[in-house]
Amino acid sequence: MAEAEHPCDGCTGCAMRCTDGVKISEFEYTRIVECLRAADPVHAGTVLSQAKERQWFEEITYTACLFLDQRTNLCLVYEARPLICRLYGRIAPYPCPLEKIPPDLDARRVLAAYAEQPLATFQQWMAAEMLFNFADLLGTTEIEPTYEL
Repeated sequence: MAEAEHPCDGCTGCAMRCTDGVKISEFEYTRIVECLRAADPVHAGTVLSQAKERQWFEEITYTACLFLDQRTNLCLVYEARPLICRLYGRIAPYPCPLEKIPPDLDARRVLAAYAEQPLATFQQWMAAEMLFNFADLLGTTEIEPTYEL
């Protein structure tokens, strides 16, 4: 779908909700790894090595998702993003923060089934494979191993 056809129309207002620590399935982990391995290694290295601490309110900070580009607020793995990211803005529990998209999906059964499978953070899936930095994961020296588990 072309960017102009997307309901968000290039909006990155939901980027403030892209936080570290989201649990994903093993299938999603595999898709993300494939997406990362297909990405431009220089761009991937830039995004993955960015500081992810973000200011939310005056005295509140949070850690952004590993794959959120801090410069553009775009997702490095958008094509392979997890189910929760795909549903964000489309279901009542996670509405669009700018109210650009009406929450039109009832995903209770999908989320219930999803929650029954083994879930872990991206970093936990990496550790289960004995991979402790992104350079090892991607098999490249283009990425500084700044994110150690």
